[in-house]
Amino acid sequence: MKLNAINNTNVNRQNKIDNKKNNKAYNNNQNFCGIADSATVFWNFVDAGGRGLQFTVEDMLGTNIPRTYKGAMSGYKYTGKINIPSLLQEAIREFLTGPIMTIAPIAILNAATRMTGKTADTHRANIENLSYLAGQLPKEENTPEVFKEKFIKKSVEDLLEQTISKTPDKASVETLSEGILNYGELASKAKTKPEKKAAKEALAELQTTFESIVKSQKENFNGRDLQKARYSTYNGKNGTTAFSNYVSYITNYANDYIRTNTTKSNTIDLAEKTINAFQTSWLGKRGLVIGSMIGLTGVALSVIPKLYTFASGKDNPTGKEIYAEAERRGGK
Repeated sequence: MKLNAINNTNVNRQNKIDNKKNNKAYNNNQNFCGIADSATVFWNFVDAGGRGLQFTVEDMLGTNIPRTYKGAMSGYKYTGKINIPSLLQEAIREFLTGPIMTIAPIAILNAATRMTGKTADTHRANIENLSYLAGQLPKEENTPEVFKEKFIKKSVEDLLEQTISKTPDKASVETLSEGILNYGELASKAKTKPEKKAAKEALAELQTTFESIVKSQKENFNGRDLQKARYSTYNGKNGTTAFSNYVSYITNYANDYIRTNTTKSNTIDLAEKTINAFQTSWLGKRGLVIGSMIGLTGVALSVIPKLYTFASGKDNPTGKEIYAEAERRGGK
């Protein structure tokens, strides 16, 4: 009996040990899952933030933080002290350069499109392409609303025909045209977060509709990206761009053309010289915007060396302590 009691005690003790190990393993797994989930949420947030946020996070983790740390530790093994001037130099340079290179062009572009119109954010090839399509519309009096419907429909007919390599069916043209018209209305009025979200969702639905049409009507998919739309140009050639971008180009072109070429009798001027003048004007504005983005961003970046030199002093703080230590050792 006594032996059995000892055996039971050993078994209970072993069970407690095993349970403790299992609980520890479970907790470790739970902790790992929690970390993994947090990482997934974080990188999904970064991905949804667009290229600007992606670049900023990559720049912070890959360059800014490591180089600032290296600057702070410059000469530490000789002096045992944090190199504050070097830390300031690296931090100011690294934490300002990346964000300014990302934010400044975006801010300049947003300001320019607000002052001139969103066609300033349309590629040169597409300004020419959409002007070519506008020139193919019947030269008859149209109200702004009728012009927009006809222009969008003409653009959709062209992009589907060029993308699927044959004349699209009327139902597909109507469905996509109505969707783009609806998206344009939502995007032009989007001010609040819910409104912007609604416009984004409408664009995503359009992308899905476009891909479904292409899949159902195109016979050969060799070398084709279902997210890309093809369009015709004035010289009889084809161009390709992301479908979502092209939708924005179409709606922006229509809105800006209405804004600048509506006559006093509330009709749209579709004369050839008017379309050519519109094209020339917006090509010039786009060139000016691009030049401003490059020039003003360069000016902003040129200030950074002055800031970190002022903060760290004229002498190179990274090597200053090392040189000083070398002199002290040479003196001994």
